[in-house]
Amino acid sequence: MNVKLFFVSVLSLACCSLSYAQEPWQSRTWQKLLHYAADSEISEIENADFFISPVGKSNAESEFLATVALLTSDENHDKERACRYPARAIYLLSLGYKVVDIASLCDDFNQWQGELSKQQVSIVYADGYLGNPASFYGHLLFKLKSESHSTDLLSNSLNFGAKVPDNENPVTYILKGLVGGYKAKYSSNHYYRYNINYAEVEMRDLWQYTLNLNEQEKALLVAHAWELLFSQYTYYFTHRNCAYHIAKLLELILDEDLMSNSRPFILPISVFSALAEATTSSGHPAVLSIEHTLSRQARFRQYFAHLDSPLQVAVSDIAEGQNIAANIQNMQKIFSVEHQLMMFDVLLDYVNFNLELDKKNQHFVQLKKHLQRARIALPAKKVQWPTQSDILPHTGQKTTTVRFTGGHNKELGNYVDVMLRPAYYDLLSLPGGVLPNSALSMAAVTLRLENDQLRLSKLDLLNIETIDTQASGLPGDTGIAWKLRLGNERNYLGPAEVSNEFFIESGMGKGASFDNVTVYGLAEARLQTPDSLNTRLIVSPTFGVLWSNNAVKGLCQTSYPVRLDGQAYQKRLESRCELRAFANSSADLRLGFSRYVSSEFYVSGAWYF
Repeated sequence: MNVKLFFVSVLSLACCSLSYAQEPWQSRTWQKLLHYAADSEISEIENADFFISPVGKSNAESEFLATVALLTSDENHDKERACRYPARAIYLLSLGYKVVDIASLCDDFNQWQGELSKQQVSIVYADGYLGNPASFYGHLLFKLKSESHSTDLLSNSLNFGAKVPDNENPVTYILKGLVGGYKAKYSSNHYYRYNINYAEVEMRDLWQYTLNLNEQEKALLVAHAWELLFSQYTYYFTHRNCAYHIAKLLELILDEDLMSNSRPFILPISVFSALAEATTSSGHPAVLSIEHTLSRQARFRQYFAHLDSPLQVAVSDIAEGQNIAANIQNMQKIFSVEHQLMMFDVLLDYVNFNLELDKKNQHFVQLKKHLQRARIALPAKKVQWPTQSDILPHTGQKTTTVRFTGGHNKELGNYVDVMLRPAYYDLLSLPGGVLPNSALSMAAVTLRLENDQLRLSKLDLLNIETIDTQASGLPGDTGIAWKLRLGNERNYLGPAEVSNEFFIESGMGKGASFDNVTVYGLAEARLQTPDSLNTRLIVSPTFGVLWSNNAVKGLCQTSYPVRLDGQAYQKRLESRCELRAFANSSADLRLGFSRYVSSEFYVSGAWYF
């Protein structure tokens, strides 16, 4: 590490500027270094050995004085202990204290952070992964990239996560995560480990937001990231998670907080929405640049879509054919070198993402060997694929929603609904940070006021819907439409006179996209507590259409519910249409109509925050 940088430049540390009317332990910087909650002087870090003073967890002054005693001692200082606090040393330097020589004393820290002048700090967002409830809402990483490394994959990264036993089932994970049943900590690894896990194994796109820091801010932030490797917390799935704690790390060098401590639901995408609007302590926009890394599956799909029809047919013939070598030789005779490069690049991505899903599949193992031989015989040249404009994650709608609806039911009259959805999005939400043609929400509550009665209308404990229309159709990449929903609701349109059922419903099918129109079909089943017709099981073939045009997006869906038990009733189609007439990141306006046994129409407006 550059000694001059560490000991001289920090003297002008902008993020440590103080009002001299306050004591140094009362400053924002010191409070952030100890991770004191905004509404109380108690640190959220739980392990006692993170603090130097026995009462440092709840006494900022005592911890400050203990830090001064440890880091300004010229003789008999505890080297191992002192090297755990390089950010505190920077802060004391900015106040004029003569601190121990961290730069020459602490080899482990110096090796971890590398040459600071050649570093960039980034926050990486791995988007949502519907294959695991722990990853529905995405994940954040703190990344320290060194320009001296030949590849970005060797960069040091900081990860925050719960310490979960191996093979913990998803239901147990969610329940324990909701009530603080796990401890959590930071860990550090080379970036390639996370890149493999997220982009290659789980097929998640990665977004890298590089921070716009001066050298002083960078020195303080990186040093504090090192300090946090020695911290421990209680993990909560909804709010004290990776998003919250990495936000609290970043607040050390920002002029305002990113996340309120009182928010009941904090998602990774919320951090980026706030970060995109934040400024550093020195007054600069917090984000310098944004990079998008496609998962191997997404890269294959995107490049496959760019191939013209003959090349797509050729790729399909090679991927599905039994005589791999002969098929490749035939294509080499037919297509130019440029087209061969495109085909083999696409096929190698296709094979590799399938092998991540099934490493022992002999067809893909053999196909990969033949493709590698064919590719090596071609020039060492990269294909120049067309660039595609990305919808940035932070440009979508904010994650928590309050929706007010005014409507009229043909049988019951006028009503007002109020819905609170802590997270996250539905099929009509704006793009940006969400999976296309998907819905994902948890703990959404709707209250209905009608005839001067206020009742619980709906409780969606979990609602997941996704229509995968980007698949190539090749084996292992077929794409499906599916849904899973559970909760409690009243059906104001159905045949039952009294409706208030707990339910679980699921469906599976297929979808297809044509420009701005997506069509899909599902076979759905619903198991519920009995209604007044004593119905427990319903199956429903369902067909739907989604279309969009800039801020306007619509959904029409029709189904034919068949009740497999209960009393006789008149069978008929159930249908609904909803139109998003206006939307921005903070609000939208929708119109809707639903019809079954009864019918209703409505207008709704939502506030996103």
